[in-house]
This record gives sequence, C-alpha cells and structure tokens, in this order.
Amino acid sequence: MDNPTPNEGWPCVINIEIDSDIQPPIYVYYQLDNFYQNHRRYVKSRSNKQLLGNLLSEEELTDDCSPIVLNRDIGRFVSVDKVTPLKMDEPAFPCGLVAKSLFNDTFSLAKTDGEEVVMTTTGIAW
Repeated sequence: MDNPTPNEGWPCVINIEIDSDIQPPIYVYYQLDNFYQNHRRYVKSRSNKQLLGNLLSEEELTDDCSPIVLNRDIGRFVSVDKVTPLKMDEPAFPCGLVAKSLFNDTFSLAKTDGEEVVMTTTGIAW
C-alpha cells in the first residue's frame, strides 16, 4: 500500500499449525523489533507548547519536533477524516515522532475451517 489510512496498515497473516487440543487459558505473546519508544530522540520529539493548543511557526517547532515538523514529514496526504487533503507546507498538528506513531496492532484467530476463535480483550494487561 502506498499510503495506508490509520486503521489499514499493512496486514500480515501468520499461519500457526497446532496439532493437538490446547486447554484455556491460552496467552499470546509477541515481540516488536526496531520499535524504540524509549529512545531519547523519540521521547523528546514533541512540542508541549503545541499540545497545550498554541499555534507555532515552523521555526518554533523545528527544535522540539524534528524530524516531523511539517505535514509533508508525516508521510500522509489526507487528514484523519480520510478526505480532507493536508497542506504539505503547514506545521504538523500535532508534530513530532510521538504523534506520528500509533501502535494499533489487532489480532484474530481462526480455525482451519475459517471459524473465528473468540478472544477476551478485557483484563489482559498484567
């Protein structure tokens, strides 16, 4: 996909073959690589003044938000409504790497016959 919308992403299907019955509860764990949410550059790439509602110029945002300062830096061409075009030379709102990244992986499990496996999504964080 050239320009996925926030909920489309890049779908990935992984087939796992389980050759015997497994009794619940069954926990699914996974690991992310190259996702540096605690890296100093990532954490500092935001403007608190902008997040408080102040409209700031490109120059004011560059120090705090680099490398995502303008809409063209985001890599998207339309607003979150998926219709309104973004003006590429205007400041990104919000700016910075923190605003650009949204972790929203979703999961589904299905049996070989295609029947979906119901999963619990509450009370799952330790």
